[in-house]
Amino acid sequence: MKQLLNKLPFALILSATFLFSPLSFSEPPNLTVIKNEVKQYHDSGQYEKELAKVTHKAQQYIDHQARLNHSHNPHQKLAIVLDIDETSLSNYKYMIKRDFTGTHSQFHHDIMAANAPAIKPTLALYKDALHHGVKVFFVTGRHQSEYDATKRNLIKAGYTQWAGLYLRPNNYHNKSIIPFKSHTRELISQKGYTILATIGDQYSDLKGGFAEKGFKLPNPYYYLP
Repeated sequence: MKQLLNKLPFALILSATFLFSPLSFSEPPNLTVIKNEVKQYHDSGQYEKELAKVTHKAQQYIDHQARLNHSHNPHQKLAIVLDIDETSLSNYKYMIKRDFTGTHSQFHHDIMAANAPAIKPTLALYKDALHHGVKVFFVTGRHQSEYDATKRNLIKAGYTQWAGLYLRPNNYHNKSIIPFKSHTRELISQKGYTILATIGDQYSDLKGGFAEKGFKLPNPYYYLP
């Protein structure tokens, strides 16, 4: 028997081991404990510190590229792309109220209220970019039907000017937001802009190209593909 086993391919032996061995799964972390850790992360100030760290790094990069551009002739048309939820505006007060749950209808109601406060480090980055002659485009997964409320909220929060505000089409059915955001950055590039940075709280805000750099902000609250 031993000689027979020695002649069998390793992959076959491994497959047989899994087939006849009981599967064991470790218990995932307790959901209540995780939620409490997320609350502590926010309330301790660590969340805002990490936001400020990433936005400061992005701001330094944008300022450096803007200075280089000013020394060149002709100048490039420079731009940055900002996501909105948990990047430019904070929905934490709604998330904590519903214990990090909610329906599409509730999320829509929150957006239509148009009263989400600005994320301060991002607002500072936004103002600095404009000061250096860099145009700002907002590209968000919010639906086109929420355009007017989104516009009001941005202005109320201090984002009073932009070169473009793009929302997801109402008939967009792709499970991932990447194709929409990537295509929108492509459209901006086709207008002659060099997108220095795309900044968002999800990796899906950064993927798909058409930006020189991507900066990922912290978001332990939810995940969007």
